[in-house]
Amino acid sequence: MAEAIKNFIISFFTAFFTKWLEDFFIFTGAVVIIVNTYLITIVDGNILAGNYLLGTILIITGVAIAKK
Repeated sequence: MAEAIKNFIISFFTAFFTKWLEDFFIFTGAVVIIVNTYLITIVDGNILAGNYLLGTILIITGVAIAKK
């Protein structure tokens, strides 16, 4: 029974890091950029730039993981 649970946990994390993580990164990056666009008049410029950079890095990381 312990071996079955161990195999399930290993296969779950393997599937998560190979199939779902890139989708999560791309989705999160897109959400950060979209929310940032609506907050242009409220948030300071340096914070906006950092958030746009974060969104771009998340999207690029997701695409790089998906290409593997």
